[in-house]
Amino acid sequence: MDKGMLLHSSELELNGEVFRMEVYGSAGRFFAKTCLGEGDAIITDGPSVSEVLRKHEEQLPLAVSSREIVQIYFGHPRRPKIRRTT
Repeated sequence: MDKGMLLHSSELELNGEVFRMEVYGSAGRFFAKTCLGEGDAIITDGPSVSEVLRKHEEQLPLAVSSREIVQIYFGHPRRPKIRRTT
């Protein structure tokens, strides 16, 4: 996936863990990306920077929670709470 140009970067704190959200744009397409772990990222697309950021901020807590539920279910140790960057 072509990243395009970085247009926005901010952080969101969820349950004591800080996640970096980066918004990219290229040829009228926009998407946000957050790294949740090694080889694991959530990507959200949208028609504008503000819309993609709004959607990403809504979906990121669900993505983090669902991964934690899977880790608990399978008995995997919870990942350490660190600053997540892309």
